[in-house]
Amino acid sequence: MNERTDDKSHEGAQTLEEAEALLERAEQEPTAATAAAVTALKALLLIWDETPRGERVGELLAQAAETDDTLAEFMDDARVLDQGVDGTYERAKVFVDAARARVVNI
Repeated sequence: MNERTDDKSHEGAQTLEEAEALLERAEQEPTAATAAAVTALKALLLIWDETPRGERVGELLAQAAETDDTLAEFMDDARVLDQGVDGTYERAKVFVDAARARVVNI
């Protein structure tokens, strides 16, 4: 691993911690759900040494699905979160759990 990859991996790990904190907050404040999903996907991309190319759940999910096509199954959840309707804890949890699971398997 080179220094750039190590930096991105470290940033990704910190970002995943932020996503987990946002997910906890989303249990009480549904407005945090979309931010938790976005942050989880950004974390995953950073850990994979990718530069996130979007700010919406669907954009980031499509980018992540280029590396792991099984993530595409969550596109309906991404669309709901991106519609601007307050997200739900359950929908955000899908993305945080998916990021955690893939990080564990690295």
